[in-house]
Amino acid sequence: MVKAQHFTELRNSINAVRDLAGLAPFPFTDPSLSSSVVIKASHLADLRTALDAARSTLLLPTISYANPTVTPGASLISAVDLYDLRNGVR
Repeated sequence: MVKAQHFTELRNSINAVRDLAGLAPFPFTDPSLSSSVVIKASHLADLRTALDAARSTLLLPTISYANPTVTPGASLISAVDLYDLRNGVR
């Protein structure tokens, strides 16, 4: 199960990578997530956008996402989506 806490941890990690790249923290949709917030495709899209920009600035290779297309209202978020992002911040 994907939880808001997983997204919060990824946001913090991605913003650390952005800081390393000299980029400002990303202005995430729904800046404060709690257990009552439903995780949406837009939250996943934000994470990918924020991390991709940082990796590009650092001249790191692009990530090949297992589920490359995120469609708000249609895409289901799964553990593999989080694994891709976690691997991208290592």
